[in-house]
Amino acid sequence: MMKKFALSSLAIALMASSATANAAAEFGGGELSLNATLASNYLWRGFTLTDDDFAYQGGIDYEHESGFYIGTWASNYKYLDEAWEDDYEIDLYGGYYLEVNDDVGIDFGVVRYYYGDGGHTTEWYVGADLYGFNVKANYDQHVESWYYEGNYDFELPAELVLGLHAGYYDFDDGYSAYDLAATLSWALNDYVEFFGGAVYQEDEKDNYVAGVNFYY
Repeated sequence: MMKKFALSSLAIALMASSATANAAAEFGGGELSLNATLASNYLWRGFTLTDDDFAYQGGIDYEHESGFYIGTWASNYKYLDEAWEDDYEIDLYGGYYLEVNDDVGIDFGVVRYYYGDGGHTTEWYVGADLYGFNVKANYDQHVESWYYEGNYDFELPAELVLGLHAGYYDFDDGYSAYDLAATLSWALNDYVEFFGGAVYQEDEKDNYVAGVNFYY
């Protein structure tokens, strides 16, 4: 299947390269895969959600040959009360990916974000893969915000992959901001991938991340 970016609606958009390792197990007419990440930061659309501290993350995905998929993903994060407080996030998602041909695909889905301190939200998305470039629109029905993004990966010598990202937040209350990101990744094998990246967010300015992804 060509579903390269369904998870880009989640926080691993920056951390996981779309040149994801091909580790997966066939199950029930589809593929079951697991992933885990150890990262120096949790970056979400240009914002740090761990106050520039470590993030421990993991997920399970199932993609059926029909194009339907479901999955879950979890991470630690921090929220600011009187001080930064540790908490957790669990996301559930599902959707349908229509592969038109080897170069074009369309993705529809929904993500439910659960947070330990409350404030759960639901986000709907639609996106498209177009000859290696992908675009996506996300709408959070509770926060009442749109997030638009574009992503492209360049294959470099020495099996390196450079991922470029541009996004734009547009809230119904009038707030808006853009973010830019670049990530360099290198896969040791089908199961281990190292990465490093930098982002610029209009309000937060620079943030950085480095880490390792594990796939099965």
